[in-house]
Amino acid sequence: MAGTSNTKRIAKDFKEICNDPPLDMSVQLGTDGDMHKWIVNIKGPKESPYATKIYHPNVSNDDKGIMCLGMLRDGEWKPSSKLSNALGYIRQLMIAPDVDDAIEQSIAREYKEDRKEFVKKAKKDGNDGPWSTFAVRIGTPPQTVRVLASTTLPETWVVSSGGCTSNDPATCGDSRGQLFAQNSSTTWSNVGDFELGVELNLRNYSGNQDNGNYGFDTLALGYQGSGGPTVDHSVVAGISTKDFYLGSIGLSSQPINFTTFDNPPASLLSQLKTSNQIPSLSYAYSAGAPYRLKKAPGSLTLGGYDLSKFTPNNVNFSFANDVSRDLVVGLQAIKYSGATGRGGTLMSDGIFTFIDSTIPHIWLPLDACQAFERAFGLKYDNATDLYLINSTTHDALKDQNPSVSFILGNSVQGGDTVNITLPYASFDLQVSSPVVTQATRYFPLRRATNDTQYTLGRTFLQEAYLTVDYERLNFSIAQAAFVQDLSPNLVPIRSINATSANSTSTSAGSKHNSGRISSGALAGTIIGVIALCVLMIFAVSMFCWKRRQSRRSKEASVLETIKDPELDGFGSVPAGELNNEFGDGKYRPPEVEGSAGSRGKLAEAQGSCGGVEMEGTRAGTELHGSGGIAEMDGEDSAVQELDAVHVYELPAGDVKVKVARSKSGQERIKRGRRAPFRGKQPTGEQPGLSTEKP
Repeated sequence: MAGTSNTKRIAKDFKEICNDPPLDMSVQLGTDGDMHKWIVNIKGPKESPYATKIYHPNVSNDDKGIMCLGMLRDGEWKPSSKLSNALGYIRQLMIAPDVDDAIEQSIAREYKEDRKEFVKKAKKDGNDGPWSTFAVRIGTPPQTVRVLASTTLPETWVVSSGGCTSNDPATCGDSRGQLFAQNSSTTWSNVGDFELGVELNLRNYSGNQDNGNYGFDTLALGYQGSGGPTVDHSVVAGISTKDFYLGSIGLSSQPINFTTFDNPPASLLSQLKTSNQIPSLSYAYSAGAPYRLKKAPGSLTLGGYDLSKFTPNNVNFSFANDVSRDLVVGLQAIKYSGATGRGGTLMSDGIFTFIDSTIPHIWLPLDACQAFERAFGLKYDNATDLYLINSTTHDALKDQNPSVSFILGNSVQGGDTVNITLPYASFDLQVSSPVVTQATRYFPLRRATNDTQYTLGRTFLQEAYLTVDYERLNFSIAQAAFVQDLSPNLVPIRSINATSANSTSTSAGSKHNSGRISSGALAGTIIGVIALCVLMIFAVSMFCWKRRQSRRSKEASVLETIKDPELDGFGSVPAGELNNEFGDGKYRPPEVEGSAGSRGKLAEAQGSCGGVEMEGTRAGTELHGSGGIAEMDGEDSAVQELDAVHVYELPAGDVKVKVARSKSGQERIKRGRRAPFRGKQPTGEQPGLSTEKP
């Protein structure tokens, strides 16, 4: 078709399409003006799940995105055919794939045999990356919306009806995770407009003083029929701002403090805990990696963690004192290596940085950003305040295929560290409207102007698995694991107040075990009771001699029963306790929390009923049961019995919730106040901040 007549025919079709474009399409020529190379932008039809790089039976699942259209084959194309017909056919394939003429046979099988799984992988949300979202149902009747996971918020944000206007494209509502109409919910209880009060230290989030319409409503996790938990009277904010393009489910345990409330409402996590729907104020989260496997989705587990999602390490992190920036780590260095043999250091002076999944970017000091620029050929765009990537730079980075390693510790230098490595694909993102007019590749690195802006956002959490325990004030970060068809292995984190000897470790990423009650503590309690009984028996008159003898015999039996190797760190261990998650059959005695691996120290009692907080190697965790879901069981009659609850895992997409059983406990809350929205920053106490240590 390269001849003069063919060129004229193509030019004619091009003009017709520009004057009357097919539905949801725009067409333009490339920068070289070659009539034989068109750039066609097709918006995902409303009937389709596609929002980003396409996952489709008729499109090659690589960086080329090749399609084979039957009507373009030899013998099928006719002089009367028009290119507008071909574009219309492509759009129809977006709605209804042709599985009998598929390029990707495995995707075609999945489309036919497991439609929900196909939709889950095909659907990614957001205007700054292909992010996994999680379904929540708000109100009565329930309205299903898709939201991100926020490690900073305590409440739930949803995009309200005002989030899309007549100036926005018809697909605005779907691209923002669907809109929530407060007026359509009979259980909505309006509180008023308040400032959102987060990310005020970051550019692009502080300038507009964003607000939300706050209220209380019924909230359920997961799609209809998924089995997710439900809470009543939960704090929900309807947002319209496009600074936060998608809503978020808040994972912080802090209360939502309003200046107009004397008693701040509880966070969603606290509501789930106090209603015995999760065992503790804890969660685990990974953002998902669409470039891994067959578009590995995000994972969110409430009340525990999924052992199949990460590679354990030996590092626990303590909370920072500022409850609005509590998940702080020492970023000691950043290094990189490439397939071509190149490598080096991108940052050598350590900094403290905040982990925050509410935002997508990684905010680093200027000198570190400039090191990235030199290493990867990045160009800073002043208009967008982003590193936009053209095709030449993108191709060069793909050839180089660098991996970037973040070395994290509790301090900015020294001590135990964990390395989290991100491939270039983690940084290969696209940004779209309203930030830019047309979808453009960008590198999600931002220039921080001061240390309050240092942040590791959602990009980092594609390759990191974060586990947070608000009751023990610590968390862990581990390298995310991606294994095809690996079954979930849910492990509950027991409440600090739960007194079962089976309390599970606080931090999943590490091999330490806190929250476990020492059998020695139980033995000491029982022995004390026995000693008292002996004294009482000694005071009884001699005519009870036979009875006293009998009782001594029983006491000896009790003492024999409570013998346990945890009293002295050696001896045989019951077979059930050897079933640790490493599967190595080794027994490791518990260790005192904060001892960083030291052995033989005494636990500190947290009150009565054997409430001892311990930490040690994760191999000391006693998990009983079979299959991919771990089940904790209480085994000592002296331990307080608690109502059974569940651990909930919310994988992204329309799938059933995974469940593991455990026990319940208490809550801990404290957070700064939210002020009513007045169009400017309020004076006095800053929203979301508190000088009181949690």
